[in-house]
Amino acid sequence: MQKNRPVRIVKRDQRARAEQTPQATTAEGGAVKSTERDMKAVVAGWVREHRQQAEQYRRAVAGLLRDSGLRPSIA
Repeated sequence: MQKNRPVRIVKRDQRARAEQTPQATTAEGGAVKSTERDMKAVVAGWVREHRQQAEQYRRAVAGLLRDSGLRPSIA
């Protein structure tokens, strides 16, 4: 049986954004806080993209249903 391997998700332009953001390093772990902040920004971007795509999909399906003569329950 094959073992599961970890999956690494790489979004488009993520490397370019990571190279553009300067990382401040201090003795108290400033780099860790900067990395955490960057990760939050990336995840927030993913969530925003997902919501936009879901909304576009919902509108497209509702439009197709309307065009076919059905009455969609979603606006």
